Amino acid sequence: MRDALRAAATAVVLLLATAGGRAHSIHTSVAEADYNAASGALEVSLRVFIDDFEAALSVQARRRLSLEKTPAAEFDEAARAYLAEKFTVLARDGKPAELRWVGRETKADANELWFHFEVPLPGGVEGARLHHNALGEQFPNQINSVRVRDSGRQTTLVFLPRQNGKLVRFRP
Repeated sequence: MRDALRAAATAVVLLLATAGGRAHSIHTSVAEADYNAASGALEVSLRVFIDDFEAALSVQARRRLSLEKTPAAEFDEAARAYLAEKFTVLARDGKPAELRWVGRETKADANELWFHFEVPLPGGVEGARLHHNALGEQFPNQINSVRVRDSGRQTTLVFLPRQNGKLVRFRP
């Protein structure tokens, strides 16, 4: 019995060692969403872990996509399509709002990938319904948060996998 436990422990250690130096047990993403009244758009910056995002994007694309090896235009096209499906916004009237791509940046030393996009919401952000399920299909313990700000008011929405959209409401 002791030998079986030792063999199992060794297998786990070897598996973790070969998983790469960037492996982590916490799966989160954080989005900062600021409403710009002058432009009528919600300006979103979304941070994901690079390795997590590559894994989810590869599953969706049904082939390996890598930030380092996939041509930038191809990676960005796949990322835009993925985010348009996983980060959705319904305006106050219930109509879907489009995500307008601004760009992305990497902080490889921190294993971070930042996406920047805008969501036109001419009627304002309060009363809009947000849904952020990025990476939830890949990681059952994924936790996503969106901090929404508008003219000094703010609220944070937290999403677990398989949760529906949430209404943006600011406390009086």
